[in-house]
Amino acid sequence: MNDHTGQSGGRKIIVLLGDEELTPEMRVALEALPWPVHYASDPDEVLRVSSPRDLVMTTAMAPGPSERPVRARSPNPFAPNRLYEEAQEYVERTLAAVREGRDPDVDQGRLLAERMHTDLLRGNGLINRSLEPHDSYDLASHCVNVAVLAGKIGLGLVSEVEDAVDVIHAGLLHDIGMARLPEKMLRNQGSWSDREREALHEHPLLGAEILERSAPRAEWLRRAVLQEHERARGQGYPHGLFDRDLDPIARILGVADVFEALSHPRTYRSPFTALQALERVVGMQEEYFSPRVVSALVNEISAFPLDSYVQISSGEIGRVVATDPGNILRPRIELVWDAEWKRVSEPVTLDLASRPDLTVARALTDSELPIT
Repeated sequence: MNDHTGQSGGRKIIVLLGDEELTPEMRVALEALPWPVHYASDPDEVLRVSSPRDLVMTTAMAPGPSERPVRARSPNPFAPNRLYEEAQEYVERTLAAVREGRDPDVDQGRLLAERMHTDLLRGNGLINRSLEPHDSYDLASHCVNVAVLAGKIGLGLVSEVEDAVDVIHAGLLHDIGMARLPEKMLRNQGSWSDREREALHEHPLLGAEILERSAPRAEWLRRAVLQEHERARGQGYPHGLFDRDLDPIARILGVADVFEALSHPRTYRSPFTALQALERVVGMQEEYFSPRVVSALVNEISAFPLDSYVQISSGEIGRVVATDPGNILRPRIELVWDAEWKRVSEPVTLDLASRPDLTVARALTDSELPIT
C-alpha cells in the first residue's frame, strides 16, 4: 500500500493485491482512511503511479523474483500503539512489585524509554495516544503519559540522546512512590483530610527511597523523582525548593505532570481539553514553572498535535499538518470531511492563521471520527 502525494497535493492509497484478496475487515479499515483508495494487481502498476520509497504495505503477495521489499504497517489507522501498551504493562508490573515489597526492574524501563524516544522522533503516535481519555484513577496510564509528554518536551530542550532517554525513563517511574499509599485514599471521591494530604506529599520521598535500593547508581533518577513536585518559587513539596535548585529533568517532569493531569479526569472534576490544559500551564509559567520548559511544551506538543483531528467552526473536520508556536490556536489543517461529515473528494489544506472567520471548535479523538 502506498500513501502517495500527487502533484495536486492530494493523497491516495495504493493497495497491491497478490494471490489473495483483502479480507472484509481490511477493506473496512481502508475505507476508513481519509484518502481515495486505488487497487493494483501487480508491482509494476504501483511503480507507474508512485515512488518505491513511499511503499508502506503490501497484502498477500506471492513470493517471487518480482517481489519488492516494503515497510509493513497496519491497515487500521486507529490501531492502539503497541509500544504505549508495553510501557503501560511495565508500569503496572512496577507498581505491583512495590506494593508487594519487591524491587522493581528499573533496567527494563530504560529499554522501553529508548524505544519510546525513537518513536517520538518518528512521529506523534505516542503523543496522540497520551491525550486519549482514561479512567480518573489510572496511575499506570498517568505515568506513561507523563513519560511521553516529558520526552516530547525534552526533544526541544536537550541535544544528547542519552539525556532525552533519561527524561522518558524518569517519567515512567516518577510516581513510583504512590504505590506505597493506600489505594482507597487515591480513589477517594471527596476531599482529602490533612493527614491524607501529608501522606500524599511524602510520595516523592518514598519513590526516592525505592530507587535508592533498586537502582543505587542512578542518583540522577532519584533526584528527578524526588524533585518533580517542587515549583519555581518554593510552593512545591517535599522540600520547598526554588527553580534555581531544581534538577533539569525534574523541571520537565513537573510541567508534563500538570499538563497530563489537566488533560484527564480526576475524581473531583472532568478533564480539560488539550487546548484548555495548555492555556492553564502557560498561565502558570514563571510563578510555578520554568518559562523555557513551558515554551518547549508549546513548541513540541502544541494545542493541537500534528496528525490529530479537529472540527472547525464551519463543521468541517481536518487533520493537523502544521502548527505555529506563536499562534497556538490556529494550526494548518488538511480538510478530510465536510460539514455533513462526508469525505471530501480531494483534501484541501487550510491555514487558519489566514482565515480569521474560522476557528477550531474542538479537538476530536480517533473514536469520534466519521467512519465513511
